[in-house]
Amino acid sequence: MIDIKKILDISIALSSERNHVKLLEKIIDELMDISSCDAATLYLKENNKLNFFITRNKTLNEFKGGSFSKIDLPPIEINESSISGYVALNKKPLNIADVYSADNKFIGPKKYDAITGYHTKSVLVVPLIDRDDNVLGVIQLLNAKDKDNNVIAFDKVLEEVIFALSSECAILLSNKKLYDDIKLLLDSFVEAMVKAIESRTPYNAYHTINVAKLCVGFSKYLKDNYQYNITDSDIEELRLAAMLHDLGKIITPLNVLNKASRFEGKIPLMKMRWNLILSCLKNKLILNEITKEEYDKEIKKINKACDFILRLDTMGFVKEEDRVYIDEIINYSYDTEYGLLKLIDDDEVDDAHIIKGTLTKEERKEIENHVVYTSKIIENIKFGNQYPNAKFIAGAHHEYLDGSGYPNKLKDKDLSLSVRIITICDVYESLTSTDRPYKKPIPKDIAYRILTDMVKEGKLDGDLVDKFKYFIEL
Repeated sequence: MIDIKKILDISIALSSERNHVKLLEKIIDELMDISSCDAATLYLKENNKLNFFITRNKTLNEFKGGSFSKIDLPPIEINESSISGYVALNKKPLNIADVYSADNKFIGPKKYDAITGYHTKSVLVVPLIDRDDNVLGVIQLLNAKDKDNNVIAFDKVLEEVIFALSSECAILLSNKKLYDDIKLLLDSFVEAMVKAIESRTPYNAYHTINVAKLCVGFSKYLKDNYQYNITDSDIEELRLAAMLHDLGKIITPLNVLNKASRFEGKIPLMKMRWNLILSCLKNKLILNEITKEEYDKEIKKINKACDFILRLDTMGFVKEEDRVYIDEIINYSYDTEYGLLKLIDDDEVDDAHIIKGTLTKEERKEIENHVVYTSKIIENIKFGNQYPNAKFIAGAHHEYLDGSGYPNKLKDKDLSLSVRIITICDVYESLTSTDRPYKKPIPKDIAYRILTDMVKEGKLDGDLVDKFKYFIEL
């Protein structure tokens, strides 16, 4: 008698289990139980061939494929020479009471038996057909048994039930393929946008991908080694957010994005102005408008200042005494026949006042706006229920626990685990990056020390930073 409850269990599982591999394993196990058979194989179709996906054999004690070990068997051609190939080709079930009977034309089971020592007798094979009448695979059941463990033929009524269940299984596979196609479309879109950013500047080429890898690796590390409630969906959502987090840089002006030094692109013009000042002083000396002593003193002062400006262009942190000297140089001006000329012109003053890095306050604000641009760009992307927090995570990667981050000055209560992870990974990658225009990469230990300093300042999650140290040392 067919167990209706088991059939209902399979139907319920089809709508509740999210892991399709586990679900397919459950379906195969339940079908074996319903039919009281000894062995089963699930084949999936690919390129006009049937690939082994799951195999079960109680007598041989073999449980392969799916979430178990890989099945190292060649695929089966879809043609009429094999039972499974025949079923896939003709899209109809095949129920054979005894494969060794004289009227059975298929030799596949006999070859299998010769290799394994197993004895196949009864066989029931059903195709997996989707809504569009496409064959997605085949389920093969071997050796049905009665209550006394004798091998018998598969019941005709059971054949209809299993064929019906196989249709539900095909729907599952079809939906999984549709999901994979949609995910592939989304991933390819994201990767295309990342490449668009990379093509704009050589200084951000690997940052996005590296941050995404760090986020995924660190999340898996936390999941596997600590009591963090992180699901595979959470990790995938974080990966997607990490791939999107710098998308706004596609709008950031290139002169800001690519600014490798304080006076980026301005030095040639500045040198021309300095030479003009020197020439005018030379003329004044010739015309006896200034003495030789005054000339030598001024030339020495100008050369010293110009040499310092050239060093300042690529200088790291500017010390206090140098800042005083910069303010002094800014006031150097010379009345020439071409008008009043300065060593540092008015539109270069903000660059000269940069204490650290290469960006002025206005340029820094422009860079920070990339997070706002990111949020605006992805605002209308429909992520569905699968990734409900991807937009927020991508737009919050510069927020700090103490509220000092940007753009929304969020605090610890507003920042999820995923946001805390991406923030740590983003800071660390930026510090250790080899492709930044304004600095050399920082060694791991120093980068970690900076992370711990940010913890002391209340910006980063101390528990996560502690664990991050062990993660990056793996």
